[in-house]
Amino acid sequence: MPATTDANLESLTDLVYGALFGETDWQDFLDTLNTRMPDAKTTLFYHDSVAGAGAFSLCSGLDDTGLEDYNRYYCTINPWMPKAAVRPVGLGVIADQMLPHVELVKTEFYNDFLRSIGCRSSIGVTILRENNRSFNLSTLTSSTDTGFNRINADLLTRLAPHLQRAFDFMRRDNAGNETGRSLFDAIGVGLIYISEGRQIRSMNLAAEQMLGTDAGISVTPTGRLSSSDRDFLEHLALFSGYRPPAAAGPFTARFSSPCASFKCTLVRLTSDFMTEFLQGPTAAVVIERIPVACPELNDHLPAKLQLTAAELRIASSIAAGLSPRETARLHGISYETARTHLKKIYSKLGVNSQVALVRRLMP
Repeated sequence: MPATTDANLESLTDLVYGALFGETDWQDFLDTLNTRMPDAKTTLFYHDSVAGAGAFSLCSGLDDTGLEDYNRYYCTINPWMPKAAVRPVGLGVIADQMLPHVELVKTEFYNDFLRSIGCRSSIGVTILRENNRSFNLSTLTSSTDTGFNRINADLLTRLAPHLQRAFDFMRRDNAGNETGRSLFDAIGVGLIYISEGRQIRSMNLAAEQMLGTDAGISVTPTGRLSSSDRDFLEHLALFSGYRPPAAAGPFTARFSSPCASFKCTLVRLTSDFMTEFLQGPTAAVVIERIPVACPELNDHLPAKLQLTAAELRIASSIAAGLSPRETARLHGISYETARTHLKKIYSKLGVNSQVALVRRLMP
């Protein structure tokens, strides 16, 4: 392998791990890789081989119109994807290996999309594949030189193990924020994170105790959240899927048993394409006793920094990983009201960031 290719590999590998640990970002990685090919448009994207759909996630060299056109329509007729869906994971390929160029030029995808962005071919590699979905790295290019394209596809093969390690690290379950769970425990509120198919990713102690009261929600032997309320169960499935309803929350239901009554609020957590593909879609179920238990967390704070009950609920939600907008929807208040509460919380606790807030609240 030429020394220049080895140098490119080392540089790109450094960018992969730099993006992983926050020293740079994935855009820098794509922009650098994009310089390898003429008229290049380099993308990280996912594709669902069963649904015949997908989307460009991060991209270098393609404008917003091109991104929108692909995500809206051309992803459904991409002629390379049926072959890419069965190619070995981690093995870089050139377009001709998936569809001969003489056949490609006959397609609508080539004539109406590729040519419009100045490209005629591509190289790519599948980084991850599971449940009919694949996560891919691809460079669209004007080059049809198979030898030159092959060299760059081989570079992707050598780069793939590093990308796989980085994405495996990223997809580890970070939704179960320990601090957030503890804060919800302190105010007697249950918190459950669920992923695709109602599968429970994590829950706090309060939620475990509430699920044992036979109040209409339960856990199946396979670790899925279930409910005796058909409407709530249907919303659980929708909110934990890859295609949630347009207005994805919150949804609230009430459950009662001889010994307790609960209010359950379901919130779809928003994320970017990459995070959702790597970690799966995530929804949060917040379970409150009626009435809500007394906020004992304030016992850990100096008297002069005591938070009101409303402020404590907002602080706990933010610490659990919800955004201010998600927090507002969860508690049935406006976004501006949530922001006002958050400003007061920051002022009372003498902090100016979410990380500092979490550290300040913990005993």
